[in-house]
Amino acid sequence: MGGLYVLLIVSVIPWRSATIYSGGVDAVVIAKALIAVIALGATLALAVRTRERVAVGIAPAGVIAVVLLVSVLGSVLAGNDSSTIVLVGRMFVVMATILLLLTCVPWVTSIVCLLAAMASVAVVAGVTGVPTLASTGRLGGGIPEIHPNELAGLVAAPIIGLVVLMLRNGVRVWRLTATVILVGIAVASGSRTGLLAIVVGIVVAVLVNGIRDRSVLYMLIGVLPLGYAIASFTDVFSSLATRAGSNDTSTALDSRFDVWRVVLGWDWAEWQKWIGIGLSAKKIPVDIKWRDEQVLDSSWASLLAQTGLIGTALIAALIVWCVASALISSRRRWLVAPLLTLVIIRSVTESGLVDSATAFILFFTVASLLTHRSRHADDPVGPHYDVVEGRRSRQASLT
Repeated sequence: MGGLYVLLIVSVIPWRSATIYSGGVDAVVIAKALIAVIALGATLALAVRTRERVAVGIAPAGVIAVVLLVSVLGSVLAGNDSSTIVLVGRMFVVMATILLLLTCVPWVTSIVCLLAAMASVAVVAGVTGVPTLASTGRLGGGIPEIHPNELAGLVAAPIIGLVVLMLRNGVRVWRLTATVILVGIAVASGSRTGLLAIVVGIVVAVLVNGIRDRSVLYMLIGVLPLGYAIASFTDVFSSLATRAGSNDTSTALDSRFDVWRVVLGWDWAEWQKWIGIGLSAKKIPVDIKWRDEQVLDSSWASLLAQTGLIGTALIAALIVWCVASALISSRRRWLVAPLLTLVIIRSVTESGLVDSATAFILFFTVASLLTHRSRHADDPVGPHYDVVEGRRSRQASLT
């Protein structure tokens, strides 16, 4: 199962960090398509051999399918339909693969396998990308060649998963070691928004799970003084905040505002205002000194440009529904709520929420698991991650 998620991630993750797909066929496009088809075929074979089925709702898939079709319509009118159709085709393959995987195993097992796959790809990319840390000051991926922000996004969800596991089942050496390694990758990437999303996700995890084992308190007693020492006697946090004194914070914010101004400035009578210009639109023409194009670096700006108001409204409604479902689902809130928080925060400052990307894989998986059919399915919960609570229940019964 974990290997299938690795194939799925490799099929959508960027292989060339400085390249934006604009159509055509080359070796990379063919290789990624082949890997995606192999993942789908292997998942289909697994589903055929699985005797018991886990019920999964398809409402999120239906909503996203409508958004993708709206994007195709916009791309036809804009004249970039070939590249958009390729991306939309990839996303349909990804959705089909995920839905099949979710029907084969309990939901916890599926999420654990996904997070393990993300961590595995991130570690390989981080280790092979160490030279980028020396040359640019930020850790990016080597194999595959991914941007530092993408690398931070890969480790964010596994970090949240490990924190939830420790909150519910206590601190263990391997869990703490894995968390430290992944946090180190996130810090080395220099992605401030990624680290912010991780911190907020951890806070949500603590709120919905509580602290159930004293080993977590011992860990906090050790971590807080260490964090204070690092902040007081090193420049790690200051360098991360300013990126060695650069002014790229204001530059990045200005760039995001420039894109929002252009997209929101489209006339209400123009068709692209309502249906967008296609999923392959990654840059928007801007009338600014020093540059005439700006990359879409927010999922919501991307949605407005690629799918228009119609697609954006549908995805916004889906997000609101996911939040409501996560809050009312006592059986799944403990893990799904922190992951959903991570997805929402990253969607504001990074693209990929509705795209052929790892952010979409996580978003679609969480959304599918929050459907009424999935939440009320009579399926086992998978691996047991509540040993502490069970032990306390037995102790209470004895006393």
